[in-house]
Amino acid sequence: MKRSSLYYLEWILRLIFGVTLIYASIDKIIHPHQFATTVENYQLVGPYLSRLIAVWLPYLELLTGLLLIVGIWLEASALTNMLLMTIFLIAVSQAYLRGLDIHCGCFSTEGESNITPLKLLYNLFLFSGSVFLFYLIRKRAK
Repeated sequence: MKRSSLYYLEWILRLIFGVTLIYASIDKIIHPHQFATTVENYQLVGPYLSRLIAVWLPYLELLTGLLLIVGIWLEASALTNMLLMTIFLIAVSQAYLRGLDIHCGCFSTEGESNITPLKLLYNLFLFSGSVFLFYLIRKRAK
């Protein structure tokens, strides 16, 4: 059976998002207290919810990344990926628009640069790619 170029594009996007999510989860899993502070710095939720998010979000990223790479529950993992990228885009955008002087916390709990227009563009790119990946998986599933 001959595979289409869209199949390979889907596979590449799954690999990119999978590796990105797994990489992003590692430091957050190792340093949950610092990540809770990072979440709280976005000023979207209070300290209690920040701690809850800091505990479960990295594991959701890790699981979603693994599922995308392995190819299990693709529709669910692509949907979760798209929802995560949507939340990240909204969080980073609101922080930038509100002028919050915080670092992203995307891949590390410390040492990252502050949120800039380039970081917004990067998150918009990830969001767009996640929507396209979800579309490809849904299209193939029909």
